[in-house]
Amino acid sequence: MEINNKFKIIHLKTTHSTNRDCVELGKEGKRNIIVVSDIQTKGKGRLDRFWYSNYGGLYFSILLDIKDINVEQINFIVSLSIVDTLKNYLTKDFGTVGRQKPKVFRIKFPNDIIVKNNSSIGYKKISGILGEINLNYGFVVVGIGININNSIDAEINNIATSLKEIGEKEFNKQDILNEFIINFNKYNKLTEKDILNKYKENCITIPMTREGRSSNLAVSTGIILYEAIRQNYNDGNFSSEK
Repeated sequence: MEINNKFKIIHLKTTHSTNRDCVELGKEGKRNIIVVSDIQTKGKGRLDRFWYSNYGGLYFSILLDIKDINVEQINFIVSLSIVDTLKNYLTKDFGTVGRQKPKVFRIKFPNDIIVKNNSSIGYKKISGILGEINLNYGFVVVGIGININNSIDAEINNIATSLKEIGEKEFNKQDILNEFIINFNKYNKLTEKDILNKYKENCITIPMTREGRSSNLAVSTGIILYEAIRQNYNDGNFSSEK
């Protein structure tokens, strides 16, 4: 596996939050860093919800210079990178719907990756994304949690699952991270139109603006979908620190 990796990777055994670590590094002027931790003691999801970060999961955050990324596309790029990465590690056949095989991994707008658990139950959450923007210091942090080999807490096992639970074996987390980086670099080079088309193809929930406009029209212009993304930033799905 060839990795064109511009990122410095910092691997920790435990931390409060990889996002918090990247924010502190960003304020020191550091960029292009990925912080990975085996355990997070205060991991969080959108709207400040607690993110269960048991040992065995893949928990990491990416620190980027705001000039190197289109902030309005970062959510799409990361979501698609996770989907493309995980689909290479799960080969289970969940049957067909009509004449078509269902997509196993899908994006649930705005911040979740869900997976088809089996042919009858439907989808469960396997990954979440949390972005933060710091305008004063000029950086973006994107935190990613993926349930790989970790056990799922009883409180959430009706809505969440792991790669191990579905694939019935353990997976190499470093290989998955490496593949994610390859996919992230790939999507970061695509045109806006290609990213939007790919996102619509993989998203199970079409985002709407508060005015009720569907993103179906966004495939050609990107405007409506970006309005929905901006509104989700303001609603707490992608926080901004000034």
